[in-house]
Amino acid sequence: MIYIFGDSHANFNFKKLEIPHINKYENSITMYRISRDKKIFNFDINYNDKNNIFILHYGEVDCRCHIGKQILLGRSLEEICNNLVIEYIDAIKKVILKYNKIILCSITPPIKKKLYEQKYGQVTHEFPFIGEDNERVLYTKLINKLLKEYCIKNNFYFLDVYDYYSEEDGTLNYELSDKTVHIEKNEYINYKLTELL
Repeated sequence: MIYIFGDSHANFNFKKLEIPHINKYENSITMYRISRDKKIFNFDINYNDKNNIFILHYGEVDCRCHIGKQILLGRSLEEICNNLVIEYIDAIKKVILKYNKIILCSITPPIKKKLYEQKYGQVTHEFPFIGEDNERVLYTKLINKLLKEYCIKNNFYFLDVYDYYSEEDGTLNYELSDKTVHIEKNEYINYKLTELL
């Protein structure tokens, strides 16, 4: 069985997936929260089975809001991102004990703040945009780079679709998005996952 865990991006990115699977996504859960609590939301200990495949997709909210906030508090980008990914991988290894494959997904490119605000007005809700577009691209690319490196170190797989869904400046291709922060046209993701499996 394939189990998918993640935030709302795990829902959007794997819609219409034709391979049998169970999607246990939970909106607005951050990579930091998984790392801190050493808990994958909606994960049942009975899912631990050497024949199961686990797909995890977290991190967009961290890159849009929380990394920039930590930088404003005086921490370095490298320290924040390294600690976040190391603790995230540690949490996964503490929860998922038996598996066929663990697949970590690249974080979705950040949407241009201007495009978001043109459609929805000024961002004032609880998940703000902290940092300029190019800064949030930098955060996302660094986290993706570290995720890929730690996947190799831990014999996990990395499903990387960032470049396909990004513009030249690294932001989310608006035409492929849901006009907020998600990918809507996800056929390529499903194709790449099928290829990986």
